[in-house]
Parts: sequence; structure tokens; C-alpha cells
Amino acid sequence: MKLLLIAGMGESVALARELSVIEGHEVICVTEGRAVARAEPPAKIYDGTFETDADFARYVVSERFDMVVDAAHPFEARLGTIARALGLPYLRVTRQEWTPKHNEDWINVDSVEDAVASVRHGARVFLATGWGSVHAFQDRADVYLMCRQLEQHGRAFPLENGRYIFGEGPFSVTAEMQTLQFLKADYLILRNSGSVQGRSKVDAAGNLGVKVIMIQKSDMGLSQSQTATFVDVAKLVADYADH
Repeated sequence: MKLLLIAGMGESVALARELSVIEGHEVICVTEGRAVARAEPPAKIYDGTFETDADFARYVVSERFDMVVDAAHPFEARLGTIARALGLPYLRVTRQEWTPKHNEDWINVDSVEDAVASVRHGARVFLATGWGSVHAFQDRADVYLMCRQLEQHGRAFPLENGRYIFGEGPFSVTAEMQTLQFLKADYLILRNSGSVQGRSKVDAAGNLGVKVIMIQKSDMGLSQSQTATFVDVAKLVADYADH
């Protein structure tokens, strides 16, 4: 069976290894995360990019995949949605979302725009949702925005009132506490990805009393048979190949 693995979550590397050793399986990875690509999953990696949705659809059709396993970042659905539209058997790999601990009182929102609206006047915000979210603050000149970037670059910050913060994880709770204290952050904005490593900044904010604005994942409209945990996905793939 020829399997397409959309790899984005950190667990994708181990999943690629697990799927690749199933007898009779050919696994090809399309990576949506730099860390995953650098880790060189034990499967063939597609060496290229897809500029348009049509480019990806043509690739999937031309390769004649039998099944798609989508382990993209929980908030990334582009490639998986295209694959589903082609009618291929599809599994979305999920992980448990974070929930507040006893010392945490989150503001739960559905979008970056809702997060922006939840920030009080004059606040300092540590943004952990990537550079693409910065422009959501373009009408909030009262807010000082600090956006984390995992790789160093020389691009100018697009807003007058803010700057990029550089650093490559994983980050410990202690390190994240030091960062939040140094930046004098009033708010931490992030997406509820459920990542074990990503939880450290949430714990750090809770320890310091920094207000957390948590963007919740939207419903992709998948049936129960189209989702699986990392623990179960290899067995479900093997069962599909045998049926």
C-alpha cells in the first residue's frame, strides 16, 4: 500500500518510523514543519513545495496514493482538506488538547481576531502564534506586541509598536518564565495545539499570573472513523490494508 503522510506535529517522525516498518507499505512524507524535515523521518520525503492547492492535488493523483494520514499541526488543515476532496481514505491524527490547571484562568476564544479584542488597553502581549498573526493587531496601536520567531531573520517588524523575539525550542518552564518576566508581558496568546513541549509557556504564564488567551481549535467536520490518536493510527492503517 502506498501511503501519504502529511507530517507537521513533532510526533510525526516517530509515526513515520512506525508506519514504514509495516510490511508492504511505502510511506512518502510531505512535511509542513521545519523541525520535522530536519529530523529526516525514516521514510521518503517529498522534496518540493506546493504553491497552489491544484499543485498538491495533481501530485496526490499522479502518485496514486492508497491512503492519507494527516499529522499536520492541529491548526493546519489545507493539505488534508485537499486530499479529502479527492475521495481518498483519510485519517486525521489527533492529540489531547490542553486544559487549565488550578492556577490558570484562560480566556478561551475562537480566532486571532477574538484574541485581539480580548486584550485590554495599553497591554504588553507575547504572541506565540507566528508572524502571520501580527497584522491582526494593526488597529491596536495601544498594544505593545512581541512575536516569537523560531529562526533568526532580518525582516523589519510590520507594526510600529512591537518587535520580534527570537529563540529556538524546546523551552523549559523556567526559561519561559524568564522570557515573560524580561518582556514584562501582560498577556500570552497562543493556539491550543496540545503539544507536550508547547505546554511549558502556558505553565510559565500560570506561575507568573500572566493572562493566557487560548485560541481553540475549530471542528473540521470529520467522522469518528476519520480520526485516530498516535497510539492507534498504525493499527488502523494496517487494518485498512488488510481489508
